[in-house]
Amino acid sequence: MNERGSIAPLIAGYLALILLASFGAIAVGAGIIASHRVQGVADFAVLYAHDRSVTAGIPNLTDLRRELQEFLRVAPSAKSLKIEVADVTAVGEISELRLCARYRDVLFGLDSYLICKSSRAQSFVVP
Repeated sequence: MNERGSIAPLIAGYLALILLASFGAIAVGAGIIASHRVQGVADFAVLYAHDRSVTAGIPNLTDLRRELQEFLRVAPSAKSLKIEVADVTAVGEISELRLCARYRDVLFGLDSYLICKSSRAQSFVVP
């Protein structure tokens, strides 16, 4: 029995498998980073807007919206996002923000999928 051949297809298959696993791990890592970035911006944005719109523990919705837009305009962390939706509501002493955005990947220059996160802030009036 004569078994002659090349090991090149085996090496090429292993290399393709390694590359596929590497790119998959990079994609998962980038998705996790993008999700955390959007959550962080949502948290900071609602805190910033809530803090600047509260009078006697109750946020003013008009001021809340204006301050939210100001934060999203000037914050360096928000500039790396392509914001699709920024809905803010106020009920009693609670402000809530729903932020949907795409994170721009600096490594490949691609936009992530749409990521939606929500965050809340509450006033505590201490007598």
